[in-house]
Amino acid sequence: MSFYENHIFPIALDIALMGVKQTRQEMIASAEGRVLEVGIGNGANLQYYTDKASEVVGIEPCEAMVNMAQKKVDKLDGLTDKYKLHVGGGEALPFADDSFDTAVACLVFCTIPEAEAAAREMYRVLKPGGSLLFFEHVHSEGKVMSRIQKLLNPVWKPLACGCHLTRDTHALFDKTGFVYDEMERYVHPKMFNIFASVIEGKAVKPMVTA
Repeated sequence: MSFYENHIFPIALDIALMGVKQTRQEMIASAEGRVLEVGIGNGANLQYYTDKASEVVGIEPCEAMVNMAQKKVDKLDGLTDKYKLHVGGGEALPFADDSFDTAVACLVFCTIPEAEAAAREMYRVLKPGGSLLFFEHVHSEGKVMSRIQKLLNPVWKPLACGCHLTRDTHALFDKTGFVYDEMERYVHPKMFNIFASVIEGKAVKPMVTA
């Protein structure tokens, strides 16, 4: 990883996430049981997990960010055993099938190189009936903004460490097999226009039927 990715981008990410603090807090508060957060980054969401989450496992490909997240865990008095952080990508999760009650995807599928593989992996490790909580920015449905996103995407990706402005994460979750329990698509009023088109909600891994 470069100096920019290890030291500059994490600060920029914290600034960008400030505007969606309430959205993230409400989503994370719904996580229950054994939880997996893919792309946990520098641990910005750690403070929002409640007692409903018995264990929180985070995975992130950038070691520098994992180290930042671990420092935040170390400051959580009496709760350090609850959080387990790993360096790794979402495309090949080192966890057993059907081993998590909740999975969290918070502004991460825009950056995962092989997003389809990561969605399949999250589906695999969730228990039948388990929930995927998601808040993701996606391609705009507006013709003008969609064109702007496509035009800016080649420049934006290196600046934002691989973030895509044109991902269709909604279709990706559909293809994987998730069933939506809650689903909302809207333009977030506190995000910059080029990535303000978001999807938010809860998807479920269907129960195994005979």
